[in-house]
Amino acid sequence: MRSGPDHFTLGAWKCVCDRCGFDFKNNQLRKEWTGFRVCSGPGTNDCWEPRHPQDHVKGKRDRQAPPWVRPDSDGTDVSPGSGNEVSPEDL
Repeated sequence: MRSGPDHFTLGAWKCVCDRCGFDFKNNQLRKEWTGFRVCSGPGTNDCWEPRHPQDHVKGKRDRQAPPWVRPDSDGTDVSPGSGNEVSPEDL
């Protein structure tokens, strides 16, 4: 049996690989994830490539905020000798 793009096969037609530009029958082409129709299988240049698995990886959210913070002071000086010391009765 003859093979190649120039022989007659019922229900098949001649088409061109989008990657290598050679002529093949329509059943020798596959649609790639890029949208191209490329040759695949025996008797072809096997231009078909699967999509890389890293194309499907989702990004992970990176939280930049610290888990807890202290509020800003109101500016009151509570150091010893300032007259605003905290006593045990204040607690």
